[in-house]
Amino acid sequence: MNNPPMSGRSLILLGGGGHAAVVAESARTAGWSVAGYLDDDDHSPEAAAIDLARLGSIQDLAEALAMLPQTRDRPAVAHAAVGDPALRRRWTAAIGHAAARPIIHVTAVISPSATLDDAVFVGPGAIINARAVINRGAIVNSGAIVEHDCVLGAFCHLAPGAALGGGAALGEETLVGINALVLPGVRIGARSTLGAGAVAVTDLADGTTATGNPARPKVATGVGDYTVYALSPDNPTTPVSVGPYTVPADSEVTAADLVIP
Repeated sequence: MNNPPMSGRSLILLGGGGHAAVVAESARTAGWSVAGYLDDDDHSPEAAAIDLARLGSIQDLAEALAMLPQTRDRPAVAHAAVGDPALRRRWTAAIGHAAARPIIHVTAVISPSATLDDAVFVGPGAIINARAVINRGAIVNSGAIVEHDCVLGAFCHLAPGAALGGGAALGEETLVGINALVLPGVRIGARSTLGAGAVAVTDLADGTTATGNPARPKVATGVGDYTVYALSPDNPTTPVSVGPYTVPADSEVTAADLVIP
């Protein structure tokens, strides 16, 4: 493992890709000295472009933290700087609560009544308004807007330019894509994806992928068991679950076959 540079307020990143570069530059605006990053990949052009040194692999985390200057009140700090939510959750667990801190770009606007858990990242120009709750490991990326009383589940990701209306909620590990909108009071379930530019006007169940305006769940195709959603003539804009459907192995079923007229 390479030795990290010493500083009074040092930070180590886990991950060396594009998101890590954004986190590193954001941390520097807030006064952090980014000692370097850990990654099992020994080559990262994104990290090299911003003078971020690779200190070793992920398994070197404990050794790297031990080498940073720290006191009882200011322990060594690390941040899981990776977009993948499952990996971010695993790396954040390895870091532990004592070494995890929110990383917030200096241009972000955060209400004093908002609540941010540890390991959160808030990017440049992001806005978090009154009484919003941002749970552990969530990402509020560049220019994203979280309106009053919203709740972001652990390790979810609000992508650049996305916006949540007042009282909206995201489940754990959910992604709201670039420039997507979630209207006030709407809930997006856990481990779901709202595609780029989509507009969620009604709740989406856990594990849903939805696109379009209004956002409609995408129906999987191929052999297997699926939960089928359909549009009814009485309510042509709101998909409703019509129960399970099994696609047999000898069929050639398309998405169109699974939409009930």
